[in-house]
Amino acid sequence: MAERQRARPRQDRAVQTRRLLLDTAVRILDRDGIERLSTTAVIRDAHVSSGTFYRYFNDRAELLGVLREEAVRAISDDLMISVVDALELDLDDALRLVVRTLVDGFERHRGVIAAMVNQLPAGNNANVLPEIEGDLHRLASLLPRRHRPDLAPEQLEGVVFMLMGVLVSTCLRIALGRPAGVDREQLVDLTVAMIGAGLKDSADG
Repeated sequence: MAERQRARPRQDRAVQTRRLLLDTAVRILDRDGIERLSTTAVIRDAHVSSGTFYRYFNDRAELLGVLREEAVRAISDDLMISVVDALELDLDDALRLVVRTLVDGFERHRGVIAAMVNQLPAGNNANVLPEIEGDLHRLASLLPRRHRPDLAPEQLEGVVFMLMGVLVSTCLRIALGRPAGVDREQLVDLTVAMIGAGLKDSADG
């Protein structure tokens, strides 16, 4: 029999308690990583009873699922704003704004994103956030249309498909796997140069 989905609380105190559990889980992920996140750890750090925890979440997996949804929603919302703003910029500045937005979002939700990455065999190279890549594909196709109106529709689709996947995985690496001592802005500039070169040269092949 399938586990029932916990209903979202409506009363103020219930909302606050659920938020406390989620925020506590985020702190544990940020501090200790996915290996140390357990229902016991959340209950202990949130100073609640086990009954309180299970009133809102069936298990750790459901808790992580909610955190994932929140992180994806927040990053996607920021991404939408940045892409709209980027339409007013030249290509390099537009790409830089999108890259910084993605890196900022991944860093802001580092613990949750890292937990998702660590649960997949391919790590940073996996399609960890298909929703974000899907949103980026739809939104970022506006940039090539603006800057490369000479591209045929099939060329445009191919360019966006390849470059956006590279963009998401590269921003993940910058946010989560940047070597100590390596300047973030240097990597952002390098990403902008690579993506920009791919877009500018896409009709030459």
